[in-house]
Amino acid sequence: MDTNKKYSTLSLAMSMLLVAALTVLSAMPTEVRWSEADVLLAEGMPFLCLSAAIVIFIGLWKHSRNATWTDIAIFAWMLYYIGRVWLGAEYACSTDVLKTACMFILYFVSRCLFSQGRMPQIGMLSAFLLLGIYEAGSGIWQMFFHTSRHYRYMMTGSFQNPGPYSACLMTTAVICLAWYRDESNKKIQRYILLLLLLPCVLLPATMSRAAIVSGGIIAIWLYRQKLRSMSLAAKALVTVGVVTAFILLYLFKQGSADGRLLTWAASLSSWRHNVWSGAGIGGFHHACAEGIAQMYGENPKLVWFESGGVTDYAFNDLLKILVEQGIVGALLCIATMVTGMQNLYRQSRPMFYGALSLLLFSMFSYPFELFTYRTSVVMLAAWSASKGSKSPLKINKYTASVFLLSLAAFSWFVRNETKRRSKADMNMRFISGIYHQTFIKDYYELLPMELDNTRFLFDFGKTLREAERYNDSNAILRQGTSISNDPMFYILMGNNYRDMQQNSYAETAYLKAFAIMPNRIYPLYQLMMMYHDNGETAKAKDAAQRIMRMKPKIRSRATDEMKEKAKAIVGSI
Repeated sequence: MDTNKKYSTLSLAMSMLLVAALTVLSAMPTEVRWSEADVLLAEGMPFLCLSAAIVIFIGLWKHSRNATWTDIAIFAWMLYYIGRVWLGAEYACSTDVLKTACMFILYFVSRCLFSQGRMPQIGMLSAFLLLGIYEAGSGIWQMFFHTSRHYRYMMTGSFQNPGPYSACLMTTAVICLAWYRDESNKKIQRYILLLLLLPCVLLPATMSRAAIVSGGIIAIWLYRQKLRSMSLAAKALVTVGVVTAFILLYLFKQGSADGRLLTWAASLSSWRHNVWSGAGIGGFHHACAEGIAQMYGENPKLVWFESGGVTDYAFNDLLKILVEQGIVGALLCIATMVTGMQNLYRQSRPMFYGALSLLLFSMFSYPFELFTYRTSVVMLAAWSASKGSKSPLKINKYTASVFLLSLAAFSWFVRNETKRRSKADMNMRFISGIYHQTFIKDYYELLPMELDNTRFLFDFGKTLREAERYNDSNAILRQGTSISNDPMFYILMGNNYRDMQQNSYAETAYLKAFAIMPNRIYPLYQLMMMYHDNGETAKAKDAAQRIMRMKPKIRSRATDEMKEKAKAIVGSI
């Protein structure tokens, strides 16, 4: 075996080990902030960079090689993202920045390895299908033994709810469907059909409209030729069926759909104030809250307000990029997607349609905020670029090695910060929900690493309030309003101002809380009680009448009691 072949074999082996390791990490439980998979990947990234640099320098890349347009687009996006964080820094966003940096590094390391190993299509297909089969099996186990990760749902796989879990099932089904269509071997087709049936049977149980719609669109496109050959009556029947299905899916969870429409409209309303560079990394939730307040001021009777709620996600990954990074970031993202999908289309049609279904799904959900789907698209982009369209930019082995060594140094910083902040998150859980002044010192020690953690800031603000340190509490709660659209931050601020006898500031805080969530009675209730206690009868009566007219998003014993109190105040005036 000659030297070049030995190094190619070594690179292929490293590529396969990397894909296998990422598949295993992707099957680990997904968390909102730091999961074990995030930490393990960050731990191994410096050593992966060094290994790739050594392999390339000692024997690979004998001649200069062309970068692809995908490489250039991702590199430009990385520079813009880092620059936007460095120059802007409007919002605390350390967790998101570290996770995103890890994905950029992973792409370039994988790209160098895949360019030599030439991993066959079956290798990538196997990894994705094995992950899908594992998740499907996990869902079945949860369904029978009641071990779901969410008490309200019977199966969630390794995720925290059925939404992102459904994307894994849907993507697996689409890959199988596209592979089944293109496969000529009847025996292999039978095995593919068996793989296809498993996620298809489970998918309806997730009740995910985004997954059903995305998968359905791809299925219709794949078999469009057969649909075209149908009779006119059959085409009309199919069209009516599809339209009816869309309407029923909307009506099935109309409140959820309207809530997402409100989130999108409000975010775009805020984005218009800073079109080119966006609100800033980590600023989506603040932009959403400000947008809702602005929309409420302009049209308080908008029906979408009835469905609004506190959201942790944008439910449209491209929209989040547009709002936070502006047109520049969105265009770089689209350029990356277009060039990457073109490469993938040439490399593997099943993987192309699987990735396309996931992109469609991301228009209604948040898959790319989760480890599993981030690593999946990075792997696909790096793998498909190994035979992608070339650009005029040439890279020799010295440049590639220096670049990887630079990434290794950067990834060492990412590793250390990830370990430090994930440990802080773990420590925060021990004191979360305990609002006692004994833990104030612990909160202050953790604060520099938890500035982007809404739960931490809320608990800290409430703890300071319980200790009657109202100004300190408001300082922490104000930080929370910059990364969350939860009106409770403003309500607690209002309570603090009220206890300090600063009623005008309290009134402003309560009204702001109501403006960003106009279907909540509680802000108006607090305002009404403040007016009532201060003897401002006219204002108290006005607030009480507004409460009596309101239809809360979720009726409960608490909302009934607030309405009864409002009725009593109106009757006593």
